[in-house]
Amino acid sequence: MKTNKKGISLIVLVITIIVIIILAAAVILTLNNNNPIANSKQATFDSDVAEVTSALNIYISNFIAKNPIHDGPFKTSEAEDDSWIQVGFSGTDAQYGSETAGQTYAKGVTWSALGIKQPSTIAEIQFNAKNGKVRAVPTQGGVNGTVKTPATDDTPAVYYKVGESLPEIETDEP
Repeated sequence: MKTNKKGISLIVLVITIIVIIILAAAVILTLNNNNPIANSKQATFDSDVAEVTSALNIYISNFIAKNPIHDGPFKTSEAEDDSWIQVGFSGTDAQYGSETAGQTYAKGVTWSALGIKQPSTIAEIQFNAKNGKVRAVPTQGGVNGTVKTPATDDTPAVYYKVGESLPEIETDEP
């Protein structure tokens, strides 16, 4: 017996619909900026910044606890803009003082003093010893660093991006 089959089968139709749904989902995710890989990179960077901030706070607390006659390992001034220190610098860490000998303040802190390795997502990071704020530059493209310029009613926030440098830290030395 001879049969003539014309048209498409139900299985081919279902497979075609599934492929169209997958392609549509990929386009929608791309258009909505809801990319899970980019989101995970940003979350990793944010987590690393929080880890460094936590390590800095523990470092400062331990320094003051071991040497209560001084105000901390970093010299702070009245102006908040003058209290930035470099994290991961290659200099001398703060030294404990005594009641007769003055304390040696540091202009930054080494990674080893913090007890952590430099996170691979952070190119450069600074900490304000006066107010606890952090500014950081990411190592990966597509990741926003910390806020460079806060958002206003008219303009969105501006973030540090890959390849940018943080502002130079002013020092009292000549």
